[in-house]
Amino acid sequence: MASTYTVAMENLTVVADATLVIIRAAAAVTSRASTLEILRVEVSQQGSSTSQQLGVILGLKASAFGTYVSSTPRKHYANGVISAITGSTTNAASTCGVNASAEGAGTVTALFSAGFNTLNGFLWVPTPEERVIIPPDISWIVKLRGTPTTLTGWNASLTFREVG
Repeated sequence: MASTYTVAMENLTVVADATLVIIRAAAAVTSRASTLEILRVEVSQQGSSTSQQLGVILGLKASAFGTYVSSTPRKHYANGVISAITGSTTNAASTCGVNASAEGAGTVTALFSAGFNTLNGFLWVPTPEERVIIPPDISWIVKLRGTPTTLTGWNASLTFREVG
């Protein structure tokens, strides 16, 4: 059975156009982290009651990565194994991080873009046919597009399955 995990960012202060969550598959087909299936993405803020329209980008990021806060994936099955993806500040292979304090110059390829109101938040739960499969040595990002009026109180999560 493939194992399911969530990488979460909770109640943090962000910068403009910030990468909220990033995950990178293993460099080669040598572990169960070599292929990842993206199941769910959520973005919300609790720092303000002011309505604002922002954008979110879900996609791929290449090479020059930023600096992140390490976040350990949480397992969905109480008796399950821990994830083969580990928390990191650099986005090395088989790692994940949240809340970029510095964005790297790497190219972002948007696979899905949307607008959302900060009072409602953003939720993406693709149907099975729409789920993205991340192959070895590729990074998947959840990126905020725009500058929030309120930079504090942001949450984001990425739920994935290790299928490799």
